[in-house]
Amino acid sequence: MKKYVWLILGIGFLGILQSCKKNPTKIEDPVEVDKGPESEFEKKEAMLKDSVFYYTKLLSLWQDYMPPRNVNDITNSSILRSYTSKYGTAEDVLDFLIALTPNDPSTNKPIDRFSFLDRGGLVSGEIQNAVATNYGMYVFYLQTPMSGNNAHLYVRMVDVNSPAYEAGIRRGDRILLIDNKSNLDYNSQQSQGFKGISEALNSSSMKVRWVTPDSKIIEKTITSSLYNFNPILSDKVFDVNDKKVGYLAFSSFVNIENKGVLTKMYTDFQTIFHSFEQESITELIVDLRYNGGGAVNTAEYLADKIAPSSADGKKKFYYKLNEVLEEWEWTEPGEEFAPVYFDKSGSLNLSKVYFLVSRSTASASELLINSLVPYMNVQIIGPEKTYGKPVGFFGLYMDKEKSVELYATSFQMFNANDFGDYFDGLTPNKITYEDFFKEFGDPEEGLISEALYHIKNNKYHTGSTGNSASSSKEGLLRDKTINIKNIGERAHDYGMFKFKGTHLKIK
Repeated sequence: MKKYVWLILGIGFLGILQSCKKNPTKIEDPVEVDKGPESEFEKKEAMLKDSVFYYTKLLSLWQDYMPPRNVNDITNSSILRSYTSKYGTAEDVLDFLIALTPNDPSTNKPIDRFSFLDRGGLVSGEIQNAVATNYGMYVFYLQTPMSGNNAHLYVRMVDVNSPAYEAGIRRGDRILLIDNKSNLDYNSQQSQGFKGISEALNSSSMKVRWVTPDSKIIEKTITSSLYNFNPILSDKVFDVNDKKVGYLAFSSFVNIENKGVLTKMYTDFQTIFHSFEQESITELIVDLRYNGGGAVNTAEYLADKIAPSSADGKKKFYYKLNEVLEEWEWTEPGEEFAPVYFDKSGSLNLSKVYFLVSRSTASASELLINSLVPYMNVQIIGPEKTYGKPVGFFGLYMDKEKSVELYATSFQMFNANDFGDYFDGLTPNKITYEDFFKEFGDPEEGLISEALYHIKNNKYHTGSTGNSASSSKEGLLRDKTINIKNIGERAHDYGMFKFKGTHLKIK
């Protein structure tokens, strides 16, 4: 006789799993041992450590690499505590388990570089509600002819509606001073582990002086605050010879549905694709260069919009889980992790799509790209491979107060060609560089111009840089600029999250 457990795979509410493979013992809260920590704080952290160990072992894609050898032993509080008592925090416990996962040849580090604890609910707000609390500017170090062997701090993206955006900070601006401190260059910050810039970006307010690409110097004080960000960076239609080319840039896979209600993200995408249909576009460029992922739901929706009609009803992708979860039939038809099939929507019938990428392109972005490869001509353009995250997770509350969520890497996704092992990233068809001083949607920007050139000529530029037009008054050329390091990401960057709610069967 089968047992059933109510488990909602989402941020709103998550039930508690009840058992392992055989002879299940109900575990709703970790069991305290007689000689536990004395303080209330230590008791709470000890229970949190137990919960993190229990659910990571139970859910992890790499379960077999984690102790105890018999998965049922995690229901024994003494055995559980024999592992967790060695560590000070729940994060330490998670780090211990992550370190046991197989070695990734591309990085020579444990393959699970993704699992994490969220103690502040940041992921929920960002992906489900498109809200964030920070300055909303994302900076990076760029090496240019004028910086020599050093690199200066620039802005690569700003969230619309954010404090930085309202202050007038834009992509391509160079940060000169923060709170009157000028030691923001790469060499100075690297020597202190980027402590100075990291503390500034995590502060409650800061005075910033910056210079725009046209040499205008501005100084303002900005305050970190809650804001609703718009992931849509640009959408437009280009005329290329006799072709209409759609262009869409967005920075996050914010969920198209939240607790059964369609979100603004859904409405915005519907409006954009309706416009593409009205314009009768025959080519599409999707700019995901800074898109670190988000909700699987949104990737599924976009795949149905972009895929040709011939893909309708065919397999989009399927999941791989650990042995326990597969035995619980979580991947069976009709269940939460069942294979997903195309349900073509809209009237676009494209045969080719261009994706603009970078190392910051991850997770749900890579899922969208990979799921379309078996059914259409997918062209990838960027300066480097994508991040490499064919795996994902769902949030699970670890405490009664619902203040801490565990995201243990639990599933891997494969396309219809059975390809899903791209932990070292997806490789571009064309390696070229971006113009950090041109806005999203500018046809002269490096990655965009390369896609438009291919659409026009059915071939790419020779060499690695495309055209060599000057990027700014400073004489910065695409082939003379190097992105050294990105600083500051959203909480959910490099994440692929499941949010649907359903019942999952347990044997």
